[in-house]
Amino acid sequence: MADAKRVRVIKKGGAAARDINARREQTVAPGREVREVVSDWVRDHQRRADEFRRNYSTLLGEVGFKSAACCGRAA
Repeated sequence: MADAKRVRVIKKGGAAARDINARREQTVAPGREVREVVSDWVRDHQRRADEFRRNYSTLLGEVGFKSAACCGRAA
């Protein structure tokens, strides 16, 4: 345990680093594609939220709860 092992740090050459950077640039989607994906996510979330609200209000109506809108209250 008294002999500590030495660690050698091997740095990558310039060509390898440029190759890695080139691959990263290729994998990054352009702004338009990112915007389309995010828009799809937002639309999907809104659709699911609306579906959840409808199902939940239907379930509560079947159990006997009344929504605030039917009782003259402002939400």
